[in-house]
Amino acid sequence: MTDEGASPLRIGHAERTAAQKALDEHLAEGRLTVEEYADRSAAAANAVVASDLAALFTDLPQPHPELPGTAPLPATAPSGAVGRRTGALNLGGGVVLLAVAVAVGLFLVTRAGPVFLLIPLVAVVVWFAQRE
Repeated sequence: MTDEGASPLRIGHAERTAAQKALDEHLAEGRLTVEEYADRSAAAANAVVASDLAALFTDLPQPHPELPGTAPLPATAPSGAVGRRTGALNLGGGVVLLAVAVAVGLFLVTRAGPVFLLIPLVAVVVWFAQRE
């Protein structure tokens, strides 16, 4: 997922945490759907170099994490989709995906549509828990 000319500098826990906090804010502002948030959170948790994280924010306004060896991201989104990596989800993304699975299961058993309100409720709780 590295771009040509992008810095191959490896990142650590601090950079991944900064990216996760920025994604949390974008989720809270409604710029990301729960699915996009889960995908990007997983990619942030598995990022190895700074350009892996930078690619997650090319279509989003500020906040962006400060990354070593990367140029500031443009304020407008370039054309093209953001690449996604697969892998293990971080705890927040996993909890939200679990809430989706539970809501679908409850809906299939009860046929009550309001069980899907569980998903944004869990996403907000996870967001507040990760802000601290």
